[in-house]
Amino acid sequence: MKIILTGYRASGKTTVGKLLALLMKVPFYDSDHLVEEIAGTPIKNIVAHQGWEYFRNQETEVLRQLSAKGDCVIATGGGAILAATNVEILKNTGLLIWLNAPINEIVGRLKTDAQNDATRPPFTDEDIEQETIMIREERLPVYQKTADIIVNTAGKTAAQIAEEIYHRLQKTKERSQETEKKVNSKLMSS
Repeated sequence: MKIILTGYRASGKTTVGKLLALLMKVPFYDSDHLVEEIAGTPIKNIVAHQGWEYFRNQETEVLRQLSAKGDCVIATGGGAILAATNVEILKNTGLLIWLNAPINEIVGRLKTDAQNDATRPPFTDEDIEQETIMIREERLPVYQKTADIIVNTAGKTAAQIAEEIYHRLQKTKERSQETEKKVNSKLMSS
């Protein structure tokens, strides 16, 4: 099974994704890091020199490549779900889990993240708090619409979030197996 983590930047997708992959004993991939690896430069430089459209096209290509992988956990970029093509790829690839982090936690992480200024391109000329409020609000309907599972991350550590997702997936798997047994039992008795 492929698990795809979505959510606004600094919502914990990479950190939680790595921990979840360990719990599930599957590989972890970060689509933003893969785009940077291929380009040989941070996303901020890609956007500055080639623009957002070029970056988004590269992101789509990386998501296509990841869709061909076996069971894994994938952390997507915060805006990956904005493109209908990406949503189609991701929905056909696996289970989308939205990490719904509160604004104050996202802003706090963005302000303390040493790599933020070096790697994350700004979306607007606003300060980080205003930009986060504005862009996140625009994206909320898309996150909600595309998510198969929503995880509220407020006040939780990355380890707690990964454990919660892992246990929810285990329960879903158990229910699916029970349903399959019932269906097979009914088919055999008919």
